[in-house]
Amino acid sequence: MDFIIKILQLKITKIFLTLLFIVFLLSLYFCRHWYSIQYHKAVGFYFVHKGDKAYKNKEYQKAVELYKIALKNYPGHSRASCNLGNIYVSFENYYEAVNSYERALKYSPNFMACRMDLGIILSEKIANYDKAIQEYGRVINSKPFTINIPLVYNNAKTAKINRGIAYYNMGLAYRGKSVYMGERSNISRRYLRKAKEAYVNAEKYLKNDYDNTFNMALTDHMLGDYAAAANEYCRAINIFPDKFEAHYNFALLLRSMHLNKEALEEFEKTTMLLDYNGTKNKNKYIFGIINEVKRRIINEGGIDYLNKHEPITSLGQNEITYSNGKISAEKQKDFDVNKMLKCTYGKKKKKEK
Repeated sequence: MDFIIKILQLKITKIFLTLLFIVFLLSLYFCRHWYSIQYHKAVGFYFVHKGDKAYKNKEYQKAVELYKIALKNYPGHSRASCNLGNIYVSFENYYEAVNSYERALKYSPNFMACRMDLGIILSEKIANYDKAIQEYGRVINSKPFTINIPLVYNNAKTAKINRGIAYYNMGLAYRGKSVYMGERSNISRRYLRKAKEAYVNAEKYLKNDYDNTFNMALTDHMLGDYAAAANEYCRAINIFPDKFEAHYNFALLLRSMHLNKEALEEFEKTTMLLDYNGTKNKNKYIFGIINEVKRRIINEGGIDYLNKHEPITSLGQNEITYSNGKISAEKQKDFDVNKMLKCTYGKKKKKEK
């Protein structure tokens, strides 16, 4: 009896395997397009893997060739398309980069990191501000899927930061568009106001961000809102005291406001930072402005102030060290250079009142 059962089991197994093989052959015939897609998809993934390895090793030309083969087999691999776009950016082939980013977004519209890259290239390299603003708007209005596993993983913060960066980049695009429209025109000022609005929105997500605060100040400066610009430059300086651009722009603003003594101090801080950063070639121009500011102070009757004034630039590059995000004086251990560089404009104005 057992022998008969075993024979039946073998026959049933053979029949089942035969039927399965027949079904497979029929599926090959009737669904050969699907099998072709899966085959090319597998080939695509293989070459993406090889391309990723070359990309990681900075073998960019090799990565381009591998990604092209991968995308020929599987055009829907969005990450490969986006990586290809990044490589084209490094090659300064910006139009091909845009094509690659757009191909990635065609298959993965919610690939927000790639959309952000697209917006940046459109705005900063191609000057297609309108399209860039549209892309940033899509990032801002997106509703990414967030996961919050306490003490393990939380991407909600990353989503907020991305929204803030999109607002910041939108501000840059609006300001670029305003410059393109011509200085001091009504249209230009309208775009500057839109830029300011974008920076204000960015600040809700990017707390104490130097770049956003500095560009907000620059926009207020361009709009002629000197009081707001002064406060924003001051905030930017206090976020990063060793950034000479904020000191320089703030000095120019103070000079425009006829606050010449304050402007002199900021220009001196600028020259000290330029010396420290090894960019002394710019100082020749700034020293010319400093001499003009000094003449203004003299004309205002401030000769005694200048005689007593000790230039902040008395510290040279070799006397300053930079450690753990702070500048200190080599020979004067108790001298806090960071504190000296910080802005006290707001406090001074309150004391005057």
